[in-house]
Amino acid sequence: MPSVGRADVFVLGVRHHGPGSARAVRDELERLRPDAILIEGPPEADPIVSLAPGMEPPVALLAHVPGQPSRAAFWPFAAFSPEWQAILYGTSAGVPVRFCDLPAGHSLAGDGEEQVPGLRADPIGTLAAAAGYDDPERWWEDVVEHRGDTPFAVIAEAMAAVREGHQPDEREARREAYMRKTLRAAIKQGYGRIAVICGAWHVPALAGPLPPVGADNALLRGLPKVKAELTWVPWTYGRLASWSGYGAGISSPGWYHHLFDAPDRPVERWLAGAAAVLREEGLPVSSAHVIESVRLAHGLAALRGRPLAGLGEVTEAARAVLCEGDDLAVQLIQRRMVVGDRLGHVSDGTPMVPIQRDLREQQRRLRLKPEALDREIDLDLRKPLDLDRSHLLHRMRLLGVDWATPGQARGKGTFRETWTLRWRPEHDLALIEHAALGTTVAAAATQRARGLAAAGSVALADLTSLVEQCLLAGLPEALPEVLSALSAKAALDTDVTHLMAALPAMVRAHRYGDVRGTPAEGLAVIVRSMLDRICVGLPVAVTGLDDEAAAGLLKHVDGVHSAVALLNEPSRPAPA
Repeated sequence: MPSVGRADVFVLGVRHHGPGSARAVRDELERLRPDAILIEGPPEADPIVSLAPGMEPPVALLAHVPGQPSRAAFWPFAAFSPEWQAILYGTSAGVPVRFCDLPAGHSLAGDGEEQVPGLRADPIGTLAAAAGYDDPERWWEDVVEHRGDTPFAVIAEAMAAVREGHQPDEREARREAYMRKTLRAAIKQGYGRIAVICGAWHVPALAGPLPPVGADNALLRGLPKVKAELTWVPWTYGRLASWSGYGAGISSPGWYHHLFDAPDRPVERWLAGAAAVLREEGLPVSSAHVIESVRLAHGLAALRGRPLAGLGEVTEAARAVLCEGDDLAVQLIQRRMVVGDRLGHVSDGTPMVPIQRDLREQQRRLRLKPEALDREIDLDLRKPLDLDRSHLLHRMRLLGVDWATPGQARGKGTFRETWTLRWRPEHDLALIEHAALGTTVAAAATQRARGLAAAGSVALADLTSLVEQCLLAGLPEALPEVLSALSAKAALDTDVTHLMAALPAMVRAHRYGDVRGTPAEGLAVIVRSMLDRICVGLPVAVTGLDDEAAAGLLKHVDGVHSAVALLNEPSRPAPA
């Protein structure tokens, strides 16, 4: 039993987001019954770790520097993450849980390279290569995930061998120095049985006798620091597959979730689920297909000397039997099951800035649940609920939060809209960065529009587009400043092509104000003034043009003609 000073310390080396490691950590904690748990992660999150049991993973810790959106980092957790299972064990057993990695305030104070907490070496790849594997994921599955338990002592010994002769770089050395600092502090506070859950690579730096305190303090002295704020945010399996704050992104989170949830007969359950997915798409898949695909997957595993069929084997079996060689059907399984569309949820008690909470309440009221996969909705703006939905989606776009993408509405008329919705974790960061603009989405969008209008360098076409956005978003309080800036810019702009390019958006805005009941006093006057100046200036603008310039001007003329047709003023002639 390892001991450090007056305490027994158990360092459990894991693979971040490994289902076998997650189960083994939970079992080991049940056996060890520690009185303190230290987990690799930013210590500023200690005050909010108790919120974890009320959440639905995947979720992530978000660390950010207020006012500097480029300085942010995420630490994601899935149900099959060993760290998440350690948190759940600790909070349920009443055992203190603390994070022990370098504080986010230090890591976010460095350059961009320092802002991705992770591991530069690939110890799993090194061990896999030594064992004759060309795929580190497959090696880890064979020796750890499919064993049913994680041999922590063997992993520690293997990592010690890999690290022989390894000189940690400055960043790695500082991280491990802080981990040891946190461990010493826990010992000093009187904890007698301490469990440390960290990436397997760090085990040799934490197990056994620790180096002198002075050496670690010297490494940590003088580190740059910024004020970092932390909270929990929802995460998605798609984001877990593409990038991870632990530097250990996995390409198949849906498969790992399945292995964690179904330790018994995982191959059979997986292929039965794949058959159900294909049937939902109208493809004929029978029980006989499932039975034969299971036999093929197990046969492939036996031929390859694997203890259990892995993702490669079940995918090949599905392709050959369930999909009958159809790669499109295989891609459907990949998208729906191997990666998955799971989006986590945080609890109501999670720290949020007011604008985040306002959005969450509106999403509930308007029944616009954030989802990880694309969801298309059609809105009829004559209905109050759909009009409120449209206002919210346009306000979010004005804030630069592209939760919803507008599409081509079905049918004719300005009272219909089509949107494609897809929530991404970084939208929470964008909302946090807009918190200073207002406590609600409407207030922040209004202030954003005013700020854009006040920018002296904004072009005439951009101002007309901004008017349109304000009307679409239902922001009448922003219109006076925006229209004033537009009027001033239009009066000073002598380029007829600029006026022609801006007019269609102005006319559409005029129409939207009528359809949506959004008042825009003064808009009609500006439209008429712009049209008069276009009529006066157009004869001069069309003289002396080459073919290319003439073609470009013709497009503007066509746009103005179409816009004038919307004005419903037959007495006013269109420019010729």
